[in-house]
Amino acid sequence: MFHFNKKHLEDPSIPMWVVKAKGESYYVEHVACEVPWSTKETPDNSHTKGSIKIKRCKITIDDDNCASITELTVEDEQRLSGGKKPIRIITQWGKRLKEYLLNYEHGDVKTAGGGCGTLWFITDIYNEADLMFLKLAIQDLRVLKPNEDYYKMYDGTDDDHIDEDDFDWEDLYED
Repeated sequence: MFHFNKKHLEDPSIPMWVVKAKGESYYVEHVACEVPWSTKETPDNSHTKGSIKIKRCKITIDDDNCASITELTVEDEQRLSGGKKPIRIITQWGKRLKEYLLNYEHGDVKTAGGGCGTLWFITDIYNEADLMFLKLAIQDLRVLKPNEDYYKMYDGTDDDHIDEDDFDWEDLYED
């Protein structure tokens, strides 16, 4: 499902479209839809009066933050039914993250530089309950969306990150 983002009228830097799929919202600049669709009217909703509804489709968001909606193939269905996707998280509290991750199954911890010298720590976890406990323990932890740059950096071969085993955790200043 997707609809126009009214906030774009107030601030043109906010993406124009909201694409919703499987309970997640993605804010994108453009939507190209190559499959049949129908409208869904919601006159009693104070936020969105209507949207475009699409069934059984695949959504891909490119590097320019543009969504392409295409037909879901049999291969796509098989790939997607292979299990839950990891939950990618980011925080600036690397030492605390490493301490808490001892108790949870997780992916590699990678770092990425941010604005004003901020160092971000990014990893994947595999369980919603683990996410809840980590959010309680680490104040600024948040879940990354697949169309965010830090999400993409984690998957890429970008040399701007340091793997967990190569990072000097003892020298990390915290608090």
